Amino acid sequence: MKPVNSQDLRVSYQRFFLFFSLLVAFSVLCVYFFYITSKKEIIALDIKVKESERLMSIRSDINADFDLIMLRMQQLTDYTKMNANELNNQSLLLDDIQKANQKIRGRIMQNKNKLASFDLYQKMSDDIAVAASIKDSLFTSRFQIESLRSQLNSCNKTNRSAANRLRGGF
Repeated sequence: MKPVNSQDLRVSYQRFFLFFSLLVAFSVLCVYFFYITSKKEIIALDIKVKESERLMSIRSDINADFDLIMLRMQQLTDYTKMNANELNNQSLLLDDIQKANQKIRGRIMQNKNKLASFDLYQKMSDDIAVAASIKDSLFTSRFQIESLRSQLNSCNKTNRSAANRLRGGF
C-alpha cells in the first residue's frame, strides 16, 4: 500500500535534504571564514602591536633624552662663579644638551606616524634649542662682564698705584 500523498512526501523530503545540505554547507563556510578571518586579524593585531612597541620605544628614548636635558639644565644653574673650570663644565653641559636635542630631533624625523605627541615633542625640542641658545648667550655675556670687571679692577689698581706714586713724589 502506497500512501496517498507519497508524491508530496517525497518532494518534502527532497526539500528537507536540500535545505539541510544548504544549511550545513553555509555553517561549514561560516566556520571556515571565521578561522580565516581570525588568522588575518591576529596578523593585523601583531603588526599593530609591533608598531605600538616601536612607538613606545621611541617615546621612552625621547623621554630619557628630555630627562637628561632637564638634568643638564639644572646643573647649569648651579654654576655661579666665572672660573676656567666652571666655564669648561658649562660648555660641556651645553654640548650635552645640544647633542640630546639633536637625538630627539632625529628620532622625531625618523617617525613616519604624525601623531600629536610627536608634534609636542617637536615643540619642546624647539623650546629647548631656544633655551640652550639663551643660556649660552647669558654665559657669554656673563663671561664678557666678568672679563670687563677684571680689566676695570686692574685699571683701578694701576690708577691707584700711579696716584700713590704721584702723591709720594715718585
